[in-house]
Amino acid sequence: MAKLDGLRKIHAVVFDVYGTIAQINDKRSPFSKLLKLGEERGRPRTEEDARILMARSMDLRDAAAVLQIELAPGELDELERDLSREVESISLYPDVVPTIRALQAQGIKVALCSNLAAAYAPPIQALLPMPLDYYGWSFELNVIKPERKIYEYVCEALGCSPHQVLMVGDTQAADVDGPRAFGMQSMLLNRRATSSTKNLLNSLEPLIDLV
Repeated sequence: MAKLDGLRKIHAVVFDVYGTIAQINDKRSPFSKLLKLGEERGRPRTEEDARILMARSMDLRDAAAVLQIELAPGELDELERDLSREVESISLYPDVVPTIRALQAQGIKVALCSNLAAAYAPPIQALLPMPLDYYGWSFELNVIKPERKIYEYVCEALGCSPHQVLMVGDTQAADVDGPRAFGMQSMLLNRRATSSTKNLLNSLEPLIDLV
């Protein structure tokens, strides 16, 4: 297990969600399917689509309306069934609860910060057996990673200076580069890596030895 010796004093750890603390075991991608249906009907995808879907609190019906994608009879029902199956299949990785409990026992604040559509947040709060200090959902904050404002919201809510906060996630731009540009500390998580190093985690367990 790698020691995280390069980190300064940590007062809070902020986790990304999907790919970091949770996984979707029956992935059906209903929002991507919605965009594909739009393409088939002459609406090209844009770089703004992901932001529209994750920076507003919308269900699939709302998303279709906002994106101006007309759905044929039964298509919305099928997409909603896909979403329901995805949500029902969500699980936490085995190292998540022990790591969070250990961090909290050391007096470290724990929060989440994630880009996601509104339907994917309640399952996470239901699965976690303990309350966290803050939930930074993109659809509630109307901003997405790696935009600077989302990290500002999280640090302010935690009552910490950016350099006192460690962000951990599986996406380089959103969970490493963006937080560092704001002054936070950050670590990339790759659960497929064979081992943890000074700059890369392959599990959350090394975080237990933060202090």
